[in-house]
Amino acid sequence: MSKEFFGNLSLISSIAVILPLCIALWKYRRLQPVQQKLLYLLVTIFVVEAVANILWLQKENNHPVYHFYSIIEFGLILYLYKDALKRLFSARFFIVLWIVFAVFAIVNMSFFQSLTTFNSNVTTLLGFLVIFLSLSYFYALLKQETYSPLERKPLFWINAGFLIYFSSNLLLFFINNSMFTEADEMSHLVWGLHAIVNIILIIFFTIAVWVNPNQN
Repeated sequence: MSKEFFGNLSLISSIAVILPLCIALWKYRRLQPVQQKLLYLLVTIFVVEAVANILWLQKENNHPVYHFYSIIEFGLILYLYKDALKRLFSARFFIVLWIVFAVFAIVNMSFFQSLTTFNSNVTTLLGFLVIFLSLSYFYALLKQETYSPLERKPLFWINAGFLIYFSSNLLLFFINNSMFTEADEMSHLVWGLHAIVNIILIIFFTIAVWVNPNQN
């Protein structure tokens, strides 16, 4: 994978969020609660990617942006799942989980992986936790007493996207700092694959904001 192709793929991955964001804003008055929660995540992703790309173009280190974004991202993901998993976990569970994660992220950036380093410890933990939430959601679906078409459930598409994204990138998040210290061909290949998986996640987000749960 050439450096130029890697750059183009990364750019597409960064700006792809504009598509579901525009659809969500266009349908804002018709969005269901879970779709509105997804909109908050999409806005956050858009802002973070914009800031990170501006810093990158100015040849500045953009890792600090992702250190703080991880904390906000996990809070928004918990917010997405809270109502769907209320029969499995109490509201206090989600609050405690976010606080523990935030403390871990702060300790990590303070003592283990500085703001100028990729926060692989935090993203690895984030991956495990989101996969746990994703599997919990599928279990909750199996426990439902009433049937409703899955393809009309926005959270089903969001959840499937999360499971694919975090499962695919868990190993990458874990080994990033130790294996890919230089921007060589292998690094471009792996992060190119990451960009592809991210685009797939955005496609699932787009479906999630497009579907109408109340459709007859």
